[in-house]
Amino acid sequence: MARDGRPARIGRRPRQHGAAVLMALFIAALATLIVSGLFWNQFVLMRTIENQQLVVQSRLLLRGALDWSRAILREDQRRGNVDHLDEPWAKGLAETRLDQLGETSALAARATLAGSIEDAQSRFNLRNLVVQVDGRWTVKDSELATLRRLCRVLDLPEGIADLVADHLQRAFTVPGAPAAGAVATATAPAPLALVLPDDLRAVNGVDPLHARRLADYIVVLDRATPVNINTAREEVLAAVFPRMSLAEARTLAAERERSYFVQTGDARLTRYRGEGGEPGDAQIAVNSSYFLVRGQVTLDRASTRLEALVRRSEANTPIRVLWQREL
Repeated sequence: MARDGRPARIGRRPRQHGAAVLMALFIAALATLIVSGLFWNQFVLMRTIENQQLVVQSRLLLRGALDWSRAILREDQRRGNVDHLDEPWAKGLAETRLDQLGETSALAARATLAGSIEDAQSRFNLRNLVVQVDGRWTVKDSELATLRRLCRVLDLPEGIADLVADHLQRAFTVPGAPAAGAVATATAPAPLALVLPDDLRAVNGVDPLHARRLADYIVVLDRATPVNINTAREEVLAAVFPRMSLAEARTLAAERERSYFVQTGDARLTRYRGEGGEPGDAQIAVNSSYFLVRGQVTLDRASTRLEALVRRSEANTPIRVLWQREL
């Protein structure tokens, strides 16, 4: 009791105790958040490292797609000198585990490989457009006419062919030596040479949508090549044969599925070949040396795709990779 008779006041210990408990809970929660953040950052870092490792490993395994294509194409060359769509190289490789293909590495059971091979000479080769005459690069009129017909068959402006031909002529022309009929200018540098079909978008004046449409029917090789009539699409056949309509090209392609061409002088082609700009053996063939290889390797969470252009020469020479890129 206090001196004035009132009861003594109780101290503030209970209230202080409650505040201490709240502070301890707050500190514990904050520490939990910090530790959780550290663990999460560590998890993300480890997963990133794992993903990078998987990508590197899948890139190494992707070389198997090129090895597969080399083996298929080399074996095909031993069987004969005619290339058509009923051969093993044209069937592709369905998604298959690498250990089923003879691989014995630790990753073989975890990785799958899929691939396909396309005859590059089933497309129109833009390299055919330019030819060197007396040291000067000029446009070959017959090949330019073929590209114009291809554009017409695809419902594209025929002027695209002239733009592409002009681009290639200027790209091949040595600086300081103007092409025939051209005027040398110091302010017009030579454009970059085309390498991939998608490079059509770099041609000045060509609409990107038109370039994307035409890219599926053209290729850029390191030398002029004929079109393989056993593998060419109907649109390319109609472009190569001036007297052939698209409907007739589709009929010919259907006949080709039942019986491929053994030689360019096949009787079925005589009604489309004649005088005046008709294709000769320099424009059409029944075999090919260039192929587009596409492969995909899936390793756990990582998936890597590859596209490459390969050239097959004589039987005893290795198949050469001209370029390759990841998709």
